[in-house]
Amino acid sequence: MKQLLTILKKDLRSYFDQPTGYILNIIFIVAIAFMFFRTIDTTNEASLRPMFSLLPWILAIYIPAVSMRLFSEEQRDGTLEILFTQPVRGTTVILAKFLAGLIFISIGILGTILIPISLTFAGNLDVGALVAQYIGAILLSSSLVSIGIFASSLTKNQIVAFIISLSVSMLLLVLGLDFINITLPSALSVLLQDLSPLTHFSSITRGLIDLRDVLYFISIDIAFLSITYLNTKGKSLNSNSPQYRNLRVGVGSLVILSLVFAWFGSSIQGRIDLTEDRIYSLAPSTKEIFDNLDDYLTITLYESKDHPINTALTARDVNDFLADLDARSKFIKIKHRYPDADEKDKEESEIVGIPPVQFNVQRQGEFQVKTGYLGMTLAYANNKEVIPFVESLDGLEYKLASLTFKMLNDTKKSIIFLDLPSSKINQNMGSFISLLAQQYDISVADINEIDQIKNTPDVFIIAGGNYENVDQLKTSSTIQDLILQGVSFFVLVDTVNIDNNRMLAYPNEYSGAGIWENFGIIIKNNMLYDLVSYETLPFGTQSGEVLLPYPYWIRTPPNDSKVTGKVNSTLFPWASSMELIQPIVSNIQTEPIIITYPTTSIQYDYQDLSPNAQFNPNSSNTGSQILGVKIENSALESSSIIRSIIISDSEWLTDNIAGRNQSNYALGMNMIDWLAQENQLADIRSKVIRERKLDWSSKGSFFSHQSLTKNLNLILSPIILIIYGLTRYTKRKTIQSKVFKNEE
Repeated sequence: MKQLLTILKKDLRSYFDQPTGYILNIIFIVAIAFMFFRTIDTTNEASLRPMFSLLPWILAIYIPAVSMRLFSEEQRDGTLEILFTQPVRGTTVILAKFLAGLIFISIGILGTILIPISLTFAGNLDVGALVAQYIGAILLSSSLVSIGIFASSLTKNQIVAFIISLSVSMLLLVLGLDFINITLPSALSVLLQDLSPLTHFSSITRGLIDLRDVLYFISIDIAFLSITYLNTKGKSLNSNSPQYRNLRVGVGSLVILSLVFAWFGSSIQGRIDLTEDRIYSLAPSTKEIFDNLDDYLTITLYESKDHPINTALTARDVNDFLADLDARSKFIKIKHRYPDADEKDKEESEIVGIPPVQFNVQRQGEFQVKTGYLGMTLAYANNKEVIPFVESLDGLEYKLASLTFKMLNDTKKSIIFLDLPSSKINQNMGSFISLLAQQYDISVADINEIDQIKNTPDVFIIAGGNYENVDQLKTSSTIQDLILQGVSFFVLVDTVNIDNNRMLAYPNEYSGAGIWENFGIIIKNNMLYDLVSYETLPFGTQSGEVLLPYPYWIRTPPNDSKVTGKVNSTLFPWASSMELIQPIVSNIQTEPIIITYPTTSIQYDYQDLSPNAQFNPNSSNTGSQILGVKIENSALESSSIIRSIIISDSEWLTDNIAGRNQSNYALGMNMIDWLAQENQLADIRSKVIRERKLDWSSKGSFFSHQSLTKNLNLILSPIILIIYGLTRYTKRKTIQSKVFKNEE
């Protein structure tokens, strides 16, 4: 151990005693920061996934430059032979040099830690996923360092060692790219992807530490370090001697075992989910649903025996997830069917409604069609549900839990949409209605006939619209009576009409806002905008389509997690503000559930909705605004549970808006579940879709929050390294001068 530490310190000092080490780390940190901030300027994503997507390719150049000297320099100077003649094992030398290279690289990687620290002031980062990403980066670096040491042991020339290391590293990374593997036969492409460090690194950067991925990197390290041992040790042995032949056989066997383990270790189980919302672990509600099984739930997975490259990795995740479910309850049975390999399984898949999915693959310069299966059925008692195709692991837990919940409960709760002219149920809300129909019985009724509905639903939904031909006095009285009887309402109100074609706005004189004044809810006739927390949209210009900030589309997080779940960021276009006053109706209370950021401004003189509209925010019209309100009992001893939600915007659940911001669907479903008192599924749905956006307090100018964060990351870490280097250099010079004086 003492010998290892001595060699380790020597090699580490050699990095920090020369300007080259500092230059390499500074270039690495600046390159990473520059490319990362260029990416998030457009995505505005509060995540380091873009940085870690670039990292393998930068490391593939950076690490060969760092590791090329570890053995080549020793061989050139003739010190390697001297080192091996000392009473020190060859494995100790190799391990010490490997650790020296890895520690130096890790210092460079950890030098980027300022990026996530600075981003926490602009967004809510997933700290657990961030830890996994840095662990993955160090594991990837260890493999690339072992390749670099192997290349360095082959030659005295550092440039040649750099080229060999770069070539091997790039080759292994490229094997993990879809456009390379998609041209190969499926079985071969899956094997090559499993051999690529890029595949295993990408898996870890999701926030999931899988034992298979960790063991893969360890196996690659052992393989290349073993070959390095053979190269260095073999130089002191006669190539025809039995000792050398035994060494080759032993090292060769170890390398083969390591590669086979790395290649075929997919059956190994064990993982740690570090994501904040435990995306890859079963949610408490999921566990509760499956714990309540009193009969066998049979899940039959129909998958390809020979998976197309498009579904191979998803299939691995799906099988892992089903294995977790299988271990959860003795009443869960998992069956596997392979329609592409068994004719009976193929016939069965056709009967239950799981078709083959076609994928385009390019082979021999032309596109071909490859089919694959990845669907499942759920059978419980006399009920059966089908998931025809699983596109990804995201959302699978919610689908399984909701379908199981549906089979466990014989009767569905009901929802009635109250129809109005210009209501969103008549236009552009099809996807949200389809989601509701999976869990609820859906029907439509005319709002003028609300007092004639015999079977009162659990929830009424009014999705915007025009109340011109509605008896508002009668309707208001009926709605008030129903709410006080415990019937829930989900109401979207538009006090402003939007002309999407001409990008114009005009007042909606018949919005029905007055119905809610007795409940102490005033929905104002204005338009909100936010110059800080907004959506960026494509607009046509003379030079083509460009992305422009659009302040009328406001991004804001919901406030009440009991009602809204754990949805992080939602998008509200062309919304109006609300005000709460003392309600006239007794025994109820109102409370905001959606409040904008303090940077939101009110526009009363609205008309032009183009991105070039005039915005004049000031202290009198800017501040946090209410967009959503819940109505509840004011007294706990009330005989009926009162729950209703009013929101001053109906566009946010349309296909156009919610389709580009999936969190809106999650928020809408969670609200309906709360109104229908079906809260069990909210935490599952919310953890599936968790968008994290950056909300800069200011943008554009050199001293804005966004620019300062970017420039700080480009400058501060390099300055720290330079100061450390100069301090170290000064200290060494001082010591050297003292030594010279003592010698004189």
